[in-house]
Amino acid sequence: MSVSRPQRDREIKDRIAAAAEHVFADMGIERATLRDITARAKVNVAAVSYYFGSKSELVHLVFDRLSTRLNEKRIRDLDDCLAAAKMVGQRPKLRSILDIFIRPYLDGKSGRLFARMILQHRLAPSDVTQAIVAAHFDPMARRFIRAIADACPDLNAKVFFWRYVFMIGSVVYAVADTSVLERTASLSDGQVQAQSAGEIASALLDFLEAGMTSQPHDGARFPGPPSKARKPSRRG
Repeated sequence: MSVSRPQRDREIKDRIAAAAEHVFADMGIERATLRDITARAKVNVAAVSYYFGSKSELVHLVFDRLSTRLNEKRIRDLDDCLAAAKMVGQRPKLRSILDIFIRPYLDGKSGRLFARMILQHRLAPSDVTQAIVAAHFDPMARRFIRAIADACPDLNAKVFFWRYVFMIGSVVYAVADTSVLERTASLSDGQVQAQSAGEIASALLDFLEAGMTSQPHDGARFPGPPSKARKPSRRG
């Protein structure tokens, strides 16, 4: 059975995109060349120009694909976490929510690529990356903020908008910069050396959990019932 032209085009585009994601993750976006990508995809260099226009457009496509795949999984895992807590009549556990959030970033080279693409967007946003963030990140962020607030009922929910932004910065920097681990080992004179993603995740979760649950200094605790007015003192 012959393959139709539209189907063939879709297969080639998917093959190039999958190859680009692998090469970007393995070599870094700046170092990767179109020849590296097309060699892995088993197509000629002209195919990238024909289907995507430029390497920049291919980077945007990979960012879009990663954002869609990883954020959709995060939402599914978050929904499962919230449903499980509701089933037993409890609030969701904050650490479980945070673990779901950071998990994609610690998924080997793809996670690091994801973090670097987010960091690049923060440093040099474009219309394309802003559209990707609006479509795939903003709805997810609001879901996580609500879940975190539900897990921390003693704090006013408004504090978590700031803390969510700070969480992103901490996670992305820790994952995107490969020298972070060497820096930690150097500062501790070798006493702290993360040997696995699990160790990094544990230390990161400790930090994030403490930050999320800390009492603010501006009185942003959850508003309780109004206190009774004190009677005037009869003492002179």
